[in-house]
Amino acid sequence: MIPSQAAEALYSAHKSRATGWLTLSAGGRESRLMLREGDLVGTRLGFGYQSPAQALLQSGLLSAEALDALWARGGAGAADEELLEEHGLERDAVVEQQVLAHVRRLSELAERAAFEPGSVEAEFEPISGVRVVRAALERPGAGGAKGRVFRCADVAVCEPWLTDASERELLRTLGEFREPESLTPAREALLLVLEREGGVEALSVEEWEAREEARRQEEEAARRRAEEERLRAEEEARRRAEEARLAEEARLRAIEEARLAEEARIRAEEQRLAEEARVRAEEERRAEEARARAEEERRAEEARRAEAARLAAEAWIRAEEERLAEEARLAEEARVRAEEERLAEEARLAEEARVRAEEERLAEEARLAEEARVRAEEERLAEEARLAEEARLAEEARLAEEERLAEEARARAEEERRAEEARLAEEARLAEEARVRAEEERLAEEARLAEEERLAEEARLAEEARLAEE
Repeated sequence: MIPSQAAEALYSAHKSRATGWLTLSAGGRESRLMLREGDLVGTRLGFGYQSPAQALLQSGLLSAEALDALWARGGAGAADEELLEEHGLERDAVVEQQVLAHVRRLSELAERAAFEPGSVEAEFEPISGVRVVRAALERPGAGGAKGRVFRCADVAVCEPWLTDASERELLRTLGEFREPESLTPAREALLLVLEREGGVEALSVEEWEAREEARRQEEEAARRRAEEERLRAEEEARRRAEEARLAEEARLRAIEEARLAEEARIRAEEQRLAEEARVRAEEERRAEEARARAEEERRAEEARRAEAARLAAEAWIRAEEERLAEEARLAEEARVRAEEERLAEEARLAEEARVRAEEERLAEEARLAEEARVRAEEERLAEEARLAEEARLAEEARLAEEERLAEEARARAEEERRAEEARLAEEARLAEEARVRAEEERLAEEARLAEEERLAEEARLAEEARLAEE
C-alpha cells in the first residue's frame, strides 16, 4: 500500500517535530491541520468532515445498531449525553476520535499536501503524532497486507508506535516471517509505519518463499560442498598414497635402469674394444678410412656416453634423494624408539634406585636399632654390676643393715626394671612409628613412580599417535 501525500507529510512532521499547518487540497477545496511539535492541535476543514457518530463507528466504540438508533431519533450528527452515558464515553475521547476520523478522511481524499512552518493556536488538547500518522495511513478495506509476510525481531524497537497490549502481542507473534491473520485497517497501518521505521521486515509471499527456498538450497549446497570436500580429502589421501607407491616403484625402476645402463655400457665398451682391434687389424689396408671412421665413431660414442652419464647421474640423484628421505624416516623412527627406550630405562633405573634407597634405609634403621639395643644392654649390665659391687661392699660394711639394704636394693632393682621396661617399650613404640612412617613414605614413593610411569606411557602413546597421524 502506497501512503497518501497527507500521510507522508504528517509522518515527516512527526519525525521532525515540526510546528505549523498542513494544507490539504481536493477538488478546489482546502482543509488545514495545525501541528505543534508533530502533534495535532487544531483543524480547519473545507472537506473531509466526519460526524462524531461516524468517528465512533470507525473506531469500534459504536456499533452499527447503535448508529441506526441514533438515526432513528435524529441524533446521528452529534453524540448526545444519552449516547455518551450509554456507552461509557467521555466527551474529550469523542472529540479525539472525531479528529482522527477527519485525518483518515482527509488522507483518503486529499490530492495535494503542503506544510508551512509557523506558530499555531491550539483548538483542543494535543493528539499524539503517532496516533495521527497511524490514522492517516488507515485505509478501510485496503487489504495491503494480503499476500505479504512480516517479521518483528525486536518488539522494544516498535514500542513508541504501539497504543495497547494487543498490538504488542501481535508483534510478538511475528518473531518469524508469517502472514498476520484478521488484520484491521489500524493494525495494517501500524505494520506499514513500522516497516518504514525498520522495526518490521516485510516481504511478499513469493519473495519469502524464494528466500526460504534459497536458504534451503544454500544449506543443501553447503552440505554437498562439505561432502565433496570430504570425498576430495579422501581422494587426495588415496592419491598421495598412490604417488608414494609409484615413487617407490620409480626408484626401483631407476635402480634397475642404472644397472642395465651399466651393463649396456660394459657391453658397448667390449664391443668398442673388439671393433678397435678389428680396425687395428685393417689399419694398414684402410688406414685413412679407418681413422675417419674411428673419429666419427669416437665422437658418436662420446656423445652417447655423455648422454648415458647424464641419465645415470640424474637417476643417481633421484635415488640419492629417495635414499636420504628413507634414511630420515628411519632416523626419525629410530629416534622415537630410542626416546621410548630411554624413558623406559630412566623409569627402570629410577625404580632400582628407589628400591636400593629403600633397602639401604631399612638396613640403616635396623643397624641403628641394633646398636641402641646393644648399648642399652651394656648399660643395663654395667648398672647391674655396679649395683652388685655396691651391695657386696655394703654387705661387708654394714652387716647389721643387711636386711634393710637388701630390701632397698630390691626396691631399687624393681624400679630400675620397670623404668627399663618403660624405656624399652617407648623405644619399641618409636621404632614402630618410624617403621610406619617409612612404610608410608615407601608407598608414597611407589605411587609417585607409578604416576610417572603412567604419564610416561601416556606421553609415549601420544607420540605414537602423532607419528601415526603424520
